Amino acid sequence: MKAETETVVVKNAGEEGIKTILNWFEERKASFYKLARAYSSSNQEIQEVFYQTVMKLFDDKKYNVEDQNFEMQAAAIFIKECQAINKTSIADTGNKQSGSIFNELKNLEEKDREAVAVTYLKELSFLEAAQILQISIDSLKSRLSRGIQQLSRGLEKEMHPGDCTPYRNKFIDYLGKNLDRNEKVEVEIHIPTCPSCQEELTDVQESILSLQRSADQLHIPPGLMRSVKEKAVETERLRTQRKKKRNRLGLTAVGIMTFIVCTGFVTGGFTNLYYSWMGWTEKEEMEIIQYYKSGISEPLELVQENKGVKVTIKTAVADDIQTVIYYEVEDMNKENQYFLNQDEGMRVENEYEVLDRQANQRFYHPFENGLANEEEVNIFRGKISLAPIKSDSGTINLKLMRLQETMKEEPDSSTMDSYYPEFLEGEWSFDIPVEKHESTVYDLDQESEVDGIPIQINKLTLAPTAALLEYSYQERDQEQWIEHVTMDSLTTNGYSAKADYFRGGEFINQSGEWTTLQSRFEPLFVTTPEEVTLSFDSMLLFIEDKKDIEINQAGELPQTFEYRGNELTIDQVEMAGNSTKVFITDPYTEGREHERLRMQVMSDSSSQGYGFGVDGILVDKNGEEFEPEGYHYPFEEIEQPRFFETSHELEIYDDSSSDPGYPTRLVIEGYNVTKYIEDKIIIPID
Repeated sequence: MKAETETVVVKNAGEEGIKTILNWFEERKASFYKLARAYSSSNQEIQEVFYQTVMKLFDDKKYNVEDQNFEMQAAAIFIKECQAINKTSIADTGNKQSGSIFNELKNLEEKDREAVAVTYLKELSFLEAAQILQISIDSLKSRLSRGIQQLSRGLEKEMHPGDCTPYRNKFIDYLGKNLDRNEKVEVEIHIPTCPSCQEELTDVQESILSLQRSADQLHIPPGLMRSVKEKAVETERLRTQRKKKRNRLGLTAVGIMTFIVCTGFVTGGFTNLYYSWMGWTEKEEMEIIQYYKSGISEPLELVQENKGVKVTIKTAVADDIQTVIYYEVEDMNKENQYFLNQDEGMRVENEYEVLDRQANQRFYHPFENGLANEEEVNIFRGKISLAPIKSDSGTINLKLMRLQETMKEEPDSSTMDSYYPEFLEGEWSFDIPVEKHESTVYDLDQESEVDGIPIQINKLTLAPTAALLEYSYQERDQEQWIEHVTMDSLTTNGYSAKADYFRGGEFINQSGEWTTLQSRFEPLFVTTPEEVTLSFDSMLLFIEDKKDIEINQAGELPQTFEYRGNELTIDQVEMAGNSTKVFITDPYTEGREHERLRMQVMSDSSSQGYGFGVDGILVDKNGEEFEPEGYHYPFEEIEQPRFFETSHELEIYDDSSSDPGYPTRLVIEGYNVTKYIEDKIIIPID
């Protein structure tokens, strides 16, 4: 059976572009699944290979056109992901029913296994297999010969003595029907006269057929692609939501915080990369100087130039929390400023080999619309953060496919909605050497109280790139609980480290009545602090207060109902294909308690959907209102801001059905409210 190689049209158009690639893989999942099983028996790992391949094909725009070689391109990326999974794979606890020869395949040398898997499991021609593996056809044949011979020995086939090497070297070509007529005739004349070659040819043929039969008998899980599809579509949907939301909300403080809590923490949609939205300030310069003085890092000055734009990797700092890379982008034409945007064209090529993907990785910064520096109109300096490296040292292969152009001026409300970032396509690749540095961990056991809530300070970690504080709190009752804690700062020995607002109150574990969280701060450049002062900022609480509303039929909308003294309206229900959307207005009124509602919508078919806030309003401590699109920077000037969502969009999405059904019920579980606190805790360091 020949692998599918027909033309595919892939258009990078949000979710539809993702679905085009996913549908393409759905039709060919059998051959790709066989290929993946040569590397792993874990269906979870294989699903991750499919997901990573889909996202890389989608993200890299060079694959998003009609291309006769799309199969080859997809297979090449798929194999790289298989190799990466294989290097970090857990112990093989998968199903062994595929047959002994399939298990023997995993014992082959990596190069020989690749050749055998691509040729006989993916069923590609010698030329196609050689192109994918980027080797010559002769090298491919040599690897196939060694691999098949070892598979034969694994099946306890006998060794066949005899001086027939010239003929035996042609068996792979002969069985693959790749010999020219004269050579084919020569082999067929020799074989009947040589019992040893007859037996060996039979063994080689039986090994190949046995491998292919075993692969054909593999049980492909019915839902193999379902989770891949859901994860890929959700990833792109969250990207789109992030872009829409930050454009509409004007990047306000609590709007962003609400977005992070509601989108990031709830869905787990975090990634192992983030970038800094602004150019370097004096703070970043001082960080680098401190690193140089302490010997933690050294200047790298790695330079790549493409499309008239020069990207320089200035230095890198690694510890067991993260790996921070400082960079500079210079437009040699002196026309624009560009910066690195992880969502739009950045990739660590050897991510599986060098980065610790199990680490508690940092959420990327949502401020993607960096403002241009008026003093240096063609230079942008920033930093990115990757997951920590696995070993004490390593080399990160960072590839950039596109750079984002900075905004030349802060947009006002009339231009923000229509703004869409511009990108420069190109290729900049770096091999970045990094060395991991140790952290100092202080085990603490201090009890205190914040706003009536018992608090335990458990652990303080001081690392070169950040400070981490682990603490626990005790629930007051079962009807409300803390969802997010925002710290203000850590202060010691004259140094003050501001809290990372986007990694405050991260959940660690729960034991009995105690919930353990972790907050991150800027690095504290001190070695032996005697005490640390912790300043709090706010807590995001969830208050449980359920309400069940029956939704009227479309002809009876809009429908108004009351929740905690506020009048909400179900404006419309929109049904299109396998998606049903419900739009709700939730106006802000003075004295309104809830900032964001947690709710879901249900249909008669038992389908259910969730949603997010679309619009909102910012209110300060004194009740003054700010329209988010009219207030951008600096949000610190608003005293104790609270962001109230004023409209909601909920969606029932059923990928397996073209009709998820009309919504019949709206269920409100409760609401979020922000509470500001000004408590401080002095933490002695023993």
